[in-house]
Amino acid sequence: MEETPITADADNGGDFSLGPKVTLTFDLDGATALSGRQTALAPSLNGKFLDSCDEYSRGTRQDDGKTLYAIAGLLDGDVSGRKVTVELWVDDYAGPGSYPKDQLVAPGSRPSIAIDNKIYGTWPDSTSSSVTTDNKGGGTWTFKKLATTGEGGLPGDAVTGSIKWTCKNP
Repeated sequence: MEETPITADADNGGDFSLGPKVTLTFDLDGATALSGRQTALAPSLNGKFLDSCDEYSRGTRQDDGKTLYAIAGLLDGDVSGRKVTVELWVDDYAGPGSYPKDQLVAPGSRPSIAIDNKIYGTWPDSTSSSVTTDNKGGGTWTFKKLATTGEGGLPGDAVTGSIKWTCKNP
């Protein structure tokens, strides 16, 4: 029996959407430079698709009562011809506002940007990093000295810059 794929316009007039999209703008320099844009689905951290940018801007409440805010990390394609992923959550998220480095976390590691499989991450003593979010689902991650792991487990090559994102409702 041959299966027929369901198309986007099946049963809904073509209005199929997985939720709001974010457009991320990268501006990094240092050990490597990266300047460009790419889109991604606004993440929810609870396995459910979001309905709006407003919902995304409020973060995702966890079973333990804490709220987390996730920056989109799995992008829809390359950024200026380079493979890029981002790992960054805001812990104890209280809604749109500014968050310092000690509230920035990542799943199983530290906040980081991978560019062509080279990981630049935060370091406790040498990295400065903060996130600001708005009530429209947008925000900015600004950082200095995101670094690779160098010789002896010390910070290695570093990048400085920002990632800005805006959100668009489906």
